[in-house]
Amino acid sequence: MREILRSRLPERLAHRVPEPAVEIAVGLAAAVVFLAVRVALIPFAGDRAPYSFVFLGVVVSAVIAGWRGGAVTLIAGQILAWTVIASRPAAAAASDSRVGGLVIATLAQIIILLVIALYQREVAKNLSERERRMELLDQARREIDHRAKNNYQTVLSLIELQAARATNPDIREALRQVTDRIAAISVATEHLAIRGEDLSTVKLRDHLCGLCAQLERGLARGDVRVECDVPDVVASADTAIQLAIIVNELVTNALKHAFTDGRHGIVRVLSKTVGAGLELEVSDNGCGMNGRSAAAGTGLGRKLVDSFAHHLGAKHDVSTSKDGTTHRLLVPALA
Repeated sequence: MREILRSRLPERLAHRVPEPAVEIAVGLAAAVVFLAVRVALIPFAGDRAPYSFVFLGVVVSAVIAGWRGGAVTLIAGQILAWTVIASRPAAAAASDSRVGGLVIATLAQIIILLVIALYQREVAKNLSERERRMELLDQARREIDHRAKNNYQTVLSLIELQAARATNPDIREALRQVTDRIAAISVATEHLAIRGEDLSTVKLRDHLCGLCAQLERGLARGDVRVECDVPDVVASADTAIQLAIIVNELVTNALKHAFTDGRHGIVRVLSKTVGAGLELEVSDNGCGMNGRSAAAGTGLGRKLVDSFAHHLGAKHDVSTSKDGTTHRLLVPALA
């Protein structure tokens, strides 16, 4: 927004050249250039309307350098036009009202310059007010974002406390899975494109790769890592959250159950755009589903993945062997 306010050339160059110097330079340059154009037209138009191109110079310099630049063009242009064109012997012999023409042209140019200056002042005032309101909205957004994070942390802390008190291992594990899923949803709020300019979309690269990094820190052993390669595209907030839950389930499941034999491993989250949609692949080089123990889970994660894939209208394929498991989802649209 500040760049919009700094739209005039003198303000853009203020860090290198003083503003008055730029305004004078632009004003003089416009006066000389448009006078040269008018002089070039003398063979066709003669000495009639000697100040006509000064009007154009005033408008151009006022737009580029502000009303002071336009004022410089007005003064310099009128003097040059009087000296070079209106005072020529042919022009003097043809008319005795040269002074009257100069006065009328000057008054008209002053009115034009005044209108431009008033318009520019109103535009600057409106832009300044818009910037002030945007700053207030941004402050409100940051406060809401801060409160939302605190709410997520409060919920997570309560669930973790309940999990710590649970005596049943299955209940503890279920509660910990709930915290993982809530954390996956909370990551979406941290990458909303409101940090850019849009309230309704999420940057998938930041979102999904940030989630993968969080899962690696929390669940991966030293000999297992998570790699993420996602294109720099945006998706609707709802789509991003559902993708986050799917990735969370698949990566979490791989980290917990694919490397139970202590082998080294990699979990990869790869995607590429396909038209208006996205092809997402989550793979690991672990022991495969057929090689996992009965303790590998209750199947809730798979049901969640299938459910959210259905909501997205995505096609979900799974292939597994003793060398690992690969999940592929084709999401038809990110909007």
